[in-house]
Amino acid sequence: MNQPSVRRWLAAILGIGLSLGDHAPPAVAAEPVQEPAQAATTEPLAGHLQRGLELFDRGDYEGAVLEFEQVLSYDNLQPDPREQAEVYARTARGYAAGNRLSGFGYLETGGGYYHENPTNSTRAAGHAPARDWFWAARAGGGLAYLIGDDLSIEGNLDYRFRYYDDAGRRDDSDLRWRAAFTQSLAQGSQGIGVRGRASYRGVPGYRQDYGLFAFRHFDLNATNRLSLEGELRTRQYPAALRERTYHAGEFWLKWTRSLWDGRGALTLGLNAGQEWSTHQRPDGNNTFYGMAFDWSLDLNPRLGVFLSGFWERNAFAEDHDLMDDDDQPIGVDSRCDDQYELGGGLIYTFAPGWSLRPEVLWKRDVSNRVSVNYSATELWLMIRKAF
Repeated sequence: MNQPSVRRWLAAILGIGLSLGDHAPPAVAAEPVQEPAQAATTEPLAGHLQRGLELFDRGDYEGAVLEFEQVLSYDNLQPDPREQAEVYARTARGYAAGNRLSGFGYLETGGGYYHENPTNSTRAAGHAPARDWFWAARAGGGLAYLIGDDLSIEGNLDYRFRYYDDAGRRDDSDLRWRAAFTQSLAQGSQGIGVRGRASYRGVPGYRQDYGLFAFRHFDLNATNRLSLEGELRTRQYPAALRERTYHAGEFWLKWTRSLWDGRGALTLGLNAGQEWSTHQRPDGNNTFYGMAFDWSLDLNPRLGVFLSGFWERNAFAEDHDLMDDDDQPIGVDSRCDDQYELGGGLIYTFAPGWSLRPEVLWKRDVSNRVSVNYSATELWLMIRKAF
């Protein structure tokens, strides 16, 4: 299949009826350089990369990221505008030199301390909350191929492992993957992709997630972006936990703003969705909604700070009888959970490509089911090599 046919097929997947040209990557001195606004209209991909490099060279890192992400959007970059911009800038420079294929990678290792906080659940169980040291490792990266004037394809892998000092506690093993087609537009981008996750659940085996998602980014101006994203996914538990399996649909609305001349960024998000039980889950279907934020700031070329958090309400559909002390029914209720998470830390770059990241993470689940209540605080210290 020749290149024009491939591109027409990809355009059909994205749900557009555009006629795509067949232009090669821009070559030095091959033709007069277009102004950024003109290039972004006639050749969106090259125009956004050119504009992103200009902003990057001026030190407007988040502004550069907003431009670059109208072409492609890597997963699992650090919450640091400067490092994110550096990764995308390598792709932009490679494309200007005629290289359509680019990528990035990272290795992390370190450790931390897990501290389970007392809740109604731990008190009802009658045992002391867990206190465990752990060692952690993480590896991953991404590849992108810039197909033509406005299309790109990318893929990401991320593997995480945690080994606990307590021999009686299962270790964590988690593989996440993602692949997507992106179409660059004059002001924004749109795309479709697939993603998933394989998470080790101990003796029963692995939990598998598979999802199909689509997105549309609206770049309102040089410092503001509005994003819409929707996903259909399934979560499949191993046979011993099969009743927990469900399908889900979720929708996100996000606003991202560049701060402090591109040295910082703020993203606010709203989400809502529905889970459909497939194997008679005791609490039935679940309607959920919530909000989240991500904030980061480069204090200087070596030191950055980040903060993130979210809240989500889960309202399950299945009613259960309420019983008195004599096991007589006195009413009905359904399960309702509130999930909270707040985390933050520092990123200290001590050598090119090397950074140290101390971090704290607090989690809290509040439920009208005693067994579901949970809280923990985690302290992390990780060293990262980016390449």
